Amino acid sequence: MDLYHLKTFFTLAKAESFTKAAELLFVTQSAVSHAIKKLEASLDTALFLRRGKTLILSEAGQALFRSCEKIFNELEKADQELALYRKKAKFHVTIGSPVEFGTTILINHIKDFLETNPDIHLDFLFSHHLLKPLIQDAVDMAIDCHDLSKPGFETIPLFREQYVTIASPDFISENKIRHIDDLNRVNILSNDKHLAWWNNFIIAIPEEKRSCLKNIVRINHVRGIINGAIAGLGIGFVPKYTVMKELKGKVLIDPFPQIKPAADHFKIFIKKEKLDLKKNKKLVDYLTRIKPSEFGAR
Repeated sequence: MDLYHLKTFFTLAKAESFTKAAELLFVTQSAVSHAIKKLEASLDTALFLRRGKTLILSEAGQALFRSCEKIFNELEKADQELALYRKKAKFHVTIGSPVEFGTTILINHIKDFLETNPDIHLDFLFSHHLLKPLIQDAVDMAIDCHDLSKPGFETIPLFREQYVTIASPDFISENKIRHIDDLNRVNILSNDKHLAWWNNFIIAIPEEKRSCLKNIVRINHVRGIINGAIAGLGIGFVPKYTVMKELKGKVLIDPFPQIKPAADHFKIFIKKEKLDLKKNKKLVDYLTRIKPSEFGAR
């Protein structure tokens, strides 16, 4: 089997698209198609099946894909070992995380890692949909509070994410917000209309009080909720790490400090074979040593 054909097959299997695979390999779609046909001819079996517009692996393709994962992981480890003999070797790692966490926390805490590991180049993918990039190796690892675990993945606990209700001091004063029941008179700023966003708050209050969250204003971004609360549009509910500066400066305050919302758990998700690579081990070790207090966690 030709290594180039295997690389093309492996890339196509992860991309699930001839167009995307061609972009990743910097070749034409016809070149990808030709390589796959040559590989299938050499193996005398179909590696892909079409289900409408969807491209899926055949049983033979699945078996070959598992072998390719091992082959290309070993090649990457060999490249890492041989890099010790090259001058100015650079190891590339791509890390994924949710948008707000990545832009407000990860970016602000990664400088020390890069300064102590000048041989590692980091790229970032900030998205609320990280499972597919993780499966397709578009990222080497992902940090998320949602469960991304799959067979063959390692899950590494990081910290608990604390949430907080937020409102401007003027809004609280003008609307005389004192008790939970007062929420039925004001706008509730939420990422969704069904209050799934507020679930960690809702389960922390008495059941008979939960119906007071009525007037829902949907704002589908954390920063929008924060700015909406600052502007006096209503009361928001966000991860505490996103408003540490605003809370410290009294631009926003927690109208219900006596309520302790449930916490989510941030974790690192990474394929087991990728955790064997030194570059990834270094980054995982660094991330697990960051103090939880820096994230506004309990």
